Amino acid sequence: MPDLILILMEPEKADNVGMIARAMKNFGFKKLRIIRPMFESFDRALAAAMHARDIVENAEILTTLDEARKDIDLIIGTTARVSKYSLDRRAIPIRDLVREIRWDAVYGLLMGRESTGLTTEELARCDIVATIPSSREYPALNLANATSIFLYEFFLAFSDSSRFRERPVSREVRDLILNYIKDILESLDLAEHKKSRALPLVRRIMERTFPCGVSDNEAIYLVGIIKAIREKLVKVV
Repeated sequence: MPDLILILMEPEKADNVGMIARAMKNFGFKKLRIIRPMFESFDRALAAAMHARDIVENAEILTTLDEARKDIDLIIGTTARVSKYSLDRRAIPIRDLVREIRWDAVYGLLMGRESTGLTTEELARCDIVATIPSSREYPALNLANATSIFLYEFFLAFSDSSRFRERPVSREVRDLILNYIKDILESLDLAEHKKSRALPLVRRIMERTFPCGVSDNEAIYLVGIIKAIREKLVKVV
């Protein structure tokens, strides 16, 4: 069965952590990682958590995103900044994402700060960026409310266990494919502005493809094909 680890980046209000723990309990998720909490005491978090106090008490308190990524196959970053987002990444509506995922894997859901969300650099460290469609006049949701919606969507998706039969493709294999494609693009006679746009586009395609049904064996076979193309082009150039 797939699993989900919730990661909070520098949460600013202890009450929100408690309410998020309650939502996790509502939807059957137990693993919480908190990166550099910005409050001094968890007392208010424990009070707000009520019957989900155990989730707060067992939360891992970490200092870096690298630590939080441990043992996670796919990191999903979250944002409300859809219209301002660059070509480098594309925010996928969460319902569209969970409708297509197929890996029997450990997913990490990374939620940002109450005031500023996740930085561009932090989002760049994620494998996929997801968003909750909302009003253009005021798209930003309260952290606890937004987290509850994301957890609800994953709860519905994970309830159909028959969907999740594919082994996850390792991050090393995915990075290898991207690096080979980068070498191929560099070897082509393309204008620099086209090269600079091509790799982010390929990355976006990979984001949608890999968690949506590509198996480990298929990915390894694909690596061999792309590597052969790369070697052929490099020899010609």
